Amino acid sequence: MKKKEKRLFVPALWLFFITLAAGIAYLSFQSGEETKKLGEQFILQLAQNINHKQNVSAAEINALTYDIRQGGRALAFFVLGIIGTAAVHVSCPKWNWGIKTIITAFVLFAIAFLTEKVKIFIPSRHYSYEEMLISITAVIIGFLAVSLTTLTVSALKGFFRLMAASHI
Repeated sequence: MKKKEKRLFVPALWLFFITLAAGIAYLSFQSGEETKKLGEQFILQLAQNINHKQNVSAAEINALTYDIRQGGRALAFFVLGIIGTAAVHVSCPKWNWGIKTIITAFVLFAIAFLTEKVKIFIPSRHYSYEEMLISITAVIIGFLAVSLTTLTVSALKGFFRLMAASHI
């Protein structure tokens, strides 16, 4: 990557990461009533389309709402893990891989943990151990995908450099 491209890419990556983290925090810290209103009509339409009927039971709507929320949570934290890890690895190419990995893992874990744990202070919201585990698992999977890829690429580059140097 050229220096000019990198000067544009790195801040864009960080901006995307910060925007995504802020969006997750915003959705996590809304009151329970605001959260319900946010997607009520969308969920009703979706439930009617899935079941091919006009009258959908409250149980069906609740089950679909839960599935969509958890799927959205997992996807958002997975992307957060990928983008956050990529931002650190691209921003600090001269740092040791282990140091970058430990710092990134700590920050991503803290975001996933705190966005759920802080809900105990928000009226009409509740802390859910299950939802926290979904968030942490998804962010760590995204983190591992990028971290292991960068480690593998780095190891392969080192191997090929060693092979090229031995043939000279």
